[in-house]
Formats: sequence, C-alpha cells, structure tokens
Amino acid sequence: MFDDDALPLTGRARVRAVAVAVLAGAVFAGAMYRLERLGRVEVSGLAVFDAGQLAVIVAATGAGVVIGRWRTPVSLVAVGVAAVLLTSTLIGLWVRSDAVRGLVIGIAYVSCLILAMVAIAVPRARRSYVRRGWELAFAEAREHEARVAQAVSREREAMAGEIHDGLGHRLTLIAVQAARLSLDEALPERARVELQRIREHAAAASEELGETVALLAERSPGAGGSLSGLGIEDVVERARASGVAVDCALAPEVAASVNDYTHAALMRAVQEGLTNAAKHAPGAAVRVAVEVVGDEVVLRMRNALAPSPSSERGGHGLVALRHRIAILGGTLDVEEGADFVLTVRLPCAAAPSTRAADLGSSRLGVLAAEAARAERRHRRVARQAWLVPVVVAFVLGVVAAGYFVYNTVASVLPPERFAAIAVGDSHASAVSVLPPTQMLDAPRSALPEPAGAHCEYYESAVSFFERVEVYRVCFADDRVVAVDTIPPS
Repeated sequence: MFDDDALPLTGRARVRAVAVAVLAGAVFAGAMYRLERLGRVEVSGLAVFDAGQLAVIVAATGAGVVIGRWRTPVSLVAVGVAAVLLTSTLIGLWVRSDAVRGLVIGIAYVSCLILAMVAIAVPRARRSYVRRGWELAFAEAREHEARVAQAVSREREAMAGEIHDGLGHRLTLIAVQAARLSLDEALPERARVELQRIREHAAAASEELGETVALLAERSPGAGGSLSGLGIEDVVERARASGVAVDCALAPEVAASVNDYTHAALMRAVQEGLTNAAKHAPGAAVRVAVEVVGDEVVLRMRNALAPSPSSERGGHGLVALRHRIAILGGTLDVEEGADFVLTVRLPCAAAPSTRAADLGSSRLGVLAAEAARAERRHRRVARQAWLVPVVVAFVLGVVAAGYFVYNTVASVLPPERFAAIAVGDSHASAVSVLPPTQMLDAPRSALPEPAGAHCEYYESAVSFFERVEVYRVCFADDRVVAVDTIPPS
C-alpha cells in the first residue's frame, strides 16, 4: 500500500484483480457480521464483556495488518472498502431491517481495517522513500566522483603533454647547443668543460622530466626509475663540490632494499634538503642519515638554522616533494627548533598511486558517513519509540500495583475495632478508629444507604482477589447512623 497507487495489470488481469477485491470485501463484511453475533461473555462471575465486538476488532485489525504488509495498491483497497460498505448496508437492510445501521456498522469495520493498514503502510512507505532518496544520492555521488576522476585524468594528460612538448623541447635544445659549443676548439678548455657539464645537466633534466611526466599522467615510466641515473652519493658529492659541508651516513643495505621509485624519491629529497640548506642557511653543516627500518626506509636531514632570515624567497619544493612522497605512500615531516630537521619515510617497495595521497574527503565518502549516522539515529529513535511506551507502561503498572496493595492493606478494619463503633457515636470518635482509606470496589449496591447519609466501606481482613466480610459505617449530621456487615456473597 502507498508503494503502487495504480494497478500494475492490464486487460483481463485487472478485471480479475477487481473481482477478487470485491469478493474479498463481501466475505470480510459477512465474516464480521458472524463474529459480531458471538454476544456477551461472563468470566468467573467477575467481568462481562462483548465477545462479538472484541472478535470484530481483532479480526478487522489483523486483516488490515496483512493487507498493509502485502503492499496492496490503493485502488484495490478502495474497491474492497466499497464492497465492505455495500455488503454491510445490504446485511443491515435484510437482517437488521435498517440499512443505515448496517452502513454505520460497516464504517466501523472499515475504520479498524484502515487504521491497521495505515499503521503498517505509512512507516513502510516512509522507509522506502528514505531508502530511495539515499540510493539516488549515492548514485549521484558515484556519478560525480566518476566525472571528477575523468576530468582530473584529462587534466593530468593535458598538463603532461604541455610540459613534455614545451619544457622538454627547450631542454633538448639546450643540450644540443651546449654539446655543439663544447666541440668548438676556438673556446678555452675550461669553457668547453663547463659546457659539457651543462649538456649533461640538461640531458639529466630531460630524463627526469620524462619520469615526472609519466608519474603525472599515471603511466609506468619503465625501468628508468632512478630518473637521471644518479645516486644519493652523487648528489652529496656534487653538493660538497659546490661548497656545502655534508656529513652523510648511508646504510649499506639501502641500495639492495629499495626499488627504483623509492631510490629516486630519496635522491630528490636529499637534493631538495641540500638546496634549501644552501639557500636558507649558507655555511651550515648538513647531516644526512639513511637507514632501513622494517619495510620502510627513513631519511633524516639536519642543519642549523641561519641566525637571521634568508633573503631568498621560499619556493614550492617541499610542497611538491611532499605530494610526490605521498603518491608513493610515504610521509614527509619538517621540524623547526634549534635545527631544521627533514624526515622522510617511504616503503622500500613503493609504487606510484594518486589514491595514496590525501586529497581530502570524497563526496561519496562524506555521503556514506552521513548515511551511517542517519541509520544510527533511525535505530536509536526506533529503540526509543518502543522503549519509552514500555517504560511508561511498566512504571504505571508498578504504581497501580503499589497503590492496589497499599489500599487493600490500609483499608482493613479489624472486627474488634469495628465492634467499638456504635450508632450515635460522634464522627470524630469513629474516625479515630477507622483505617486511613476506604476499600476499592466497594459493594455499594448490597444494602440501601440511609437517606441523607454518607457511607464508608472497609474490609475485615486483607483480601486481594477473594471478597471477605465488608463493614459499612454511615454518617449523617456528624453522627454514626448505621453500622452494617456485608457478607462475602
């Protein structure tokens, strides 16, 4: 119910469904009429109730629960309700000789039926509505994530192409021109040596650029994982040749433990650290330590800070290096205290993956977290919806039981104290003998009360379920006017 307002059938199938609904409505009305005729029932002489009405309420409510759980279309429910009302009207006309009364009774049948259907169908329809909303939201989020990933991939490809075609072309021209000039015998030997070094640097930069472009485009760069073919020792020696004091402690197992990606990243970290030391702390000694710890390789670089801030403007070297290391699944930490400390941790067998970098929470992840929180809230509210009425009913039951026990015990008037009350006693003297409260369910119809008198009833002994002798004391004009004993029968 409420999930499918229109009949999902066509042709003869729809006609059969309508016929079944009409027949079910007529049978339901006839069954309710038969249950209604069960009459009144007396239980152990203590209570009398209408068994027919109770049976009708239970049966109609049960039928409503079944229909609500079957998700019956509203159109079929309407047809069935019309059949119930029509059948009840006809029964009222033919059996009760009152068609209006039959219609009213049919409306009562239908009310129990519909209330039960609504109680089942409305929460179910709401849950279905919320579930469909979350499904649509997740579908939209997945589509959004796919579009973003596709756009990022296209942008990376475009950036890689632009870098390779622009900067790569210029580096190649520099290398070619430097090589040609280094062969010119008209230049001094020292100039030709420097030009040869420039050519080597340009060639190495071109190779590194190709590696970076491949990493940017998420393509495997092949065997050239060490970029320019240099090693950490070579980088340290070049820094020493340029005047930087470097103390390097390179564990011998590093070379055999790390792959090309990790080795290249370590080399770049050493290059960046030494460059920063030369720029921002000129003349300071740099201590470099590389060691293998478990499945990771750890690089630590330490140098003293300059006494005064350097005039060199900081670039984006550490930012780019941190992103590169994150792509390889590692971390980069910087500490600035008495010394500047750069710490890099990398897996020995690192592999590039943009998913390893923390690029922030994705839309799908945020939605999944919100859906989980909503589900927890729903379960908490559902538990409270059941728990609160149960607790309230339990508390009320305990209070009612406690009051019943108290009243039963506190309304007992022992026979010897009842014998001390006589007609003509004052109200004050009688009250001093009477219990603090009267009994529940007093048998007021057992004896007629004196005219103008107010009577109070007390039990002769504690009795929870079986009636014992009851004492009646009647007052009028602040005097006792009657004292009577009502037997248990």
